[in-house]
Amino acid sequence: MQSVYWPSSRFDRLDYWLHHPRSVADLGAMGEALTPGVRVILVGPAGQEQPARLEFQEEVNCWVAYPAG
Repeated sequence: MQSVYWPSSRFDRLDYWLHHPRSVADLGAMGEALTPGVRVILVGPAGQEQPARLEFQEEVNCWVAYPAG
C-alpha cells in the first residue's frame, strides 16, 4: 500500500486534504494507481500511520483522504 505524507501528528479528522507539497509529490509518485477509492497509508512527521481511502474533489482540485477502518 502506498504511503502519503500528512503534515500533522494528529489523526482525529474525518477528512485529510492532501495539498501539502510533500503529499502532492507522494500522490504523483503513485502514477496510474492514483484512482478514486484507492487505499493508502497516511504517514505523519513522526511516523504515525492512518489507513485511508482517496477521493478527488473536483470543485477544489484536491485529493482528499478519508479514514478507513
